[in-house]
Formats: sequence, C-alpha cells, structure tokens
Amino acid sequence: MTNLRFENFQSSVSPEQALGISSQADQGDRLAAETEIEIADGELQNAKIGDGRVFAGPDLSPPFPEGIVADRNRVYVAGPAALGDNGGRPSEVRVFHRRTGELLTTILLEGERLSEIHGVAGLTVDSQHRLYVVSSQLGIVRLSPQGECYSQEIYSPVLPEIACNPSLPPGLPCSLPNEIAFGPDGYLYWSDSFQNTIFRVPPGGGLAEPWFQSDRLAGSATAPFPVGPNGIKVTPDGTELYVAVTTSASAPGGAIYRLPFVDAPQESDLKIFHQYLQGEMPDGIAFGQSGQLYVALQSPSEISILTPDGREGARLKGPANSPIAYDTPADFAFDNRGSVLVTNHALFSGNPAAFAVLKVFVGDRGVEVEVPPLP
Repeated sequence: MTNLRFENFQSSVSPEQALGISSQADQGDRLAAETEIEIADGELQNAKIGDGRVFAGPDLSPPFPEGIVADRNRVYVAGPAALGDNGGRPSEVRVFHRRTGELLTTILLEGERLSEIHGVAGLTVDSQHRLYVVSSQLGIVRLSPQGECYSQEIYSPVLPEIACNPSLPPGLPCSLPNEIAFGPDGYLYWSDSFQNTIFRVPPGGGLAEPWFQSDRLAGSATAPFPVGPNGIKVTPDGTELYVAVTTSASAPGGAIYRLPFVDAPQESDLKIFHQYLQGEMPDGIAFGQSGQLYVALQSPSEISILTPDGREGARLKGPANSPIAYDTPADFAFDNRGSVLVTNHALFSGNPAAFAVLKVFVGDRGVEVEVPPLP
C-alpha cells in the first residue's frame, strides 16, 4: 500500500477553533475568531470560518453541477447531474483556473445518445493528471490532456445490473452510477446509489466488479430519490473507504459508513461513523489535513463538519457574505489556500440562478491519494 501525499500547511485556525464555531448545541452562534490567510499574490485578507463568495456563478457553471476535483492549477466541474436529456446537449466538464476562477475551456463528452437521459456525476484524477468522469450512459470516461484539448476513452463501461432494488419507484433505472475515488492500490472505487453496491475497476481500466454490497447501504423507499451509496473518499492514512449514504432504509436520516481496504469486505466490516437525523441527507464528502470530514448535506442545504471520532463539531450555513446561498450542495474540492470549493447542485429547486461553485473558507487543506502509475 502506498503512502498518501500531504502538502505542507499550517492553518492559523486550529481544528478545535474551527469545530467550536457553530456547534449543534448553539446553532445561533455564527462563526468565531478571525484569521489571516495568505493568498497567491502575497496579500493578506481577513476571513472567518464559513465566509464565502462565488467562485463560478450561473453564467459560468454547468447546469446541475455535482462532481468537482482540483489538480495542479485547474478545477474541473461536471454537469448536468440530473435525470434528464439536458435539452439535447451533451454532458460537459468545465475547466477553471484554480486561483482566479477564470473559465479556461469546456469539454463536451462524445458518444452520448442525446435524445435519451444522460448526465455526469463524480470526478477524480490520477497521478498522471488524467481526469475521470462518471457518465450515466458511457460509464467512466478518461480525459487525457493533449495540449489545449483532451482525448477521450472509455476507462470502464456502464455498471452491470446485479442487485436491482425491488423498492425503487417505477420509472427509475436499476443503476445510478455516482461517485468515484482512487484507492492507494490503484483500483478505482465506484458507488452505485440504486444497487447498494460499491464496485471497483482494476488498475488500467476494464469491467467493474462488485466489491461490497449491503442492504444497510440501501436508500429509503419513501424518498423521492432513494439514493443510497453516494460520496466516497479514502481516509488520510489510506486504510479505509468512507461512504456517504444519502437516504437510509434502515435509519431516520442519512449516514456515513467506513469500510477497510481488504480484498473482499464482509458485512461485519461495515461500521457506522456518523448517523444523521431524519431529513438530513449527506452527499459528497472530503477529508481535510486537520483530520476533519467535510460533508455536503443536500437537506438541509448546509455543510456538516465531523471530527475524527465521528461527532459533528460544526454546521456551516449560508455561506456568510455570499450573494448565492447553498442550494443542495453536492461535493468539494480544496483550493489549498484554506478554502473549499462547493458545487451548488440545486437538484430539488432546479433554480438556474443557484447553479454555481461557491468558495468557502474553512482554514484547512485537502488530502490526496498518491495513485500508482496506471496504463
């Protein structure tokens, strides 16, 4: 198992300070102590945990943005992540400059049947700076930089239908491919929100194989979209995979689970990390160098921050000072200057004015898996 790559960073806000800002015990307290962060040009600006601004507004963001990942000086954002035909337009990944937010280019996916339901969800990158995007029609598409363009190839075809949930409402597909994350073993792990399954793709690509399946991951049959396994991330020490279950058939609210990286995990290996309350729906997750786990809550539209022992230490609303509020936040990428970039999915409202990527100061930086070289 390879080691993880950490970037040198000392936050001027300790984890204890960050987690004491807006506890559940006192939701009325907004955010605490000011800190100074150094931005790229050397200037200093005051910021508070939870302060936000618009990184990419409705004029630049793809519709229904969900997947987001940062690599070197680029930020990639995928959309639309919605069950529709996108007006006959192809799904896309928009590429932004990581510091300035400038839209650099738009990558249109090739090969979709545009008159049928199509869309994109999770994104990730490998150590060779190739981008991977989940397509509901195509499977996992690998995008390799070629000068100013990107070549496209199918890294893994659509997921097999092996565990169709009999409680799915009529009209919904058997499979809902969602999030992807590379493990330190070079496998690409892939959540299927409707099949209650985590699949994995072998290093170099190919057919996905079921890695773990459990009814405990099943989505609630009473939810409009019974989404089970959703966001997935590798722990900072590379020993476990964390899984966000958005709606739960076995608990009042969504939950975060953890699984060890073993070849064939058993039901007894699945452990609860945090249980949310009724109506609370986790989506994307991300680890910070502080050890905290950032959780995007579709409902309510907030960010939950969990401590390493699984307690909720903070709940961010707003975000403060942003002209666009959280609207079904979906996923995170760190800017590695103390802030997270949050995709505003706006799935339930469908409000085009809310399609955006928000930049929220958290006094933390991201953790990246060192993916071994892949064919």
